Amino acid sequence: MTIEVKALSLEMAKKIASAAEQKAIENKLKIAIAILDSHGNLKYFHRMDGNNFVSVRMSQLKAMTSASIPIPTKALGEKNKNMDNSPYSSVPGIVLLEGGLPIITKDGQHIGAIGVSGANPELDGICAQAGLDAIAEEL
Repeated sequence: MTIEVKALSLEMAKKIASAAEQKAIENKLKIAIAILDSHGNLKYFHRMDGNNFVSVRMSQLKAMTSASIPIPTKALGEKNKNMDNSPYSSVPGIVLLEGGLPIITKDGQHIGAIGVSGANPELDGICAQAGLDAIAEEL
C-alpha cells in the first residue's frame, strides 16, 4: 500500500493569506499572517500596513505552535488550563492565544499551519479560519 504524502504549495499559502487579509479588511483590522509547512519552515508571510512589530513575531509563533502541535492554539490554551501546573506555559515559543490553526487535509495529513496576529485573539482566530476556509476544497 502506498500513501500519498501531501504538501502545502505556495499557491495554497497565498490563497490562505489573501482570504485572511480580506477578512481583516472587512473587520477594519491590520494583521500579520504567517504560514508554515508542517516542519515549521516559513512558507509565506504577509504583513498589512499599519501592523505592529509584536504581531509580526506573534503570528509566526502562533503558526509554529500549530505546526509543532497540530491543534488550534486556542484549544491548546484551554487544554493547558485544565492540566496540573499548566505545562505548556513553560515551553519556550509555545503560544496559547487564539489565532494559530493547523492545516490538515481531508485524509488527516498535517501539512502546515497559519498564525494571525494584530487584533484581539478572537478576531485573529476568525481571520485565520477564513484563510483555511478558502482552501477547504483543495484539502
